[in-house]
Amino acid sequence: MKNSNKSTLTTQPLKPFQVGDNDIVLAIDEDSAKQLLIDYCGCDIEFEELGVEDLSSRLDMPFKDEEGNQIGTLGSWIEGKTEPEYIVGWE
Repeated sequence: MKNSNKSTLTTQPLKPFQVGDNDIVLAIDEDSAKQLLIDYCGCDIEFEELGVEDLSSRLDMPFKDEEGNQIGTLGSWIEGKTEPEYIVGWE
């Protein structure tokens, strides 16, 4: 049998997480979600103090613009994304 040079990487599914009170990121787990926010913000946030909520069951959560018009859902905003990333934040 020939040895295949193809790598057998395991791709972990990405999930939306709310990190802290005001930010949503797409990551593989809670710790990577926290780290992604810290890296994105570039500020001094205590890793252990950040609360994280898995939003996988809330893909129908609506997003609205400043005038209150619906501009999509969490599911529509993350659809097709293949890399961990910052999604949205609010004040």
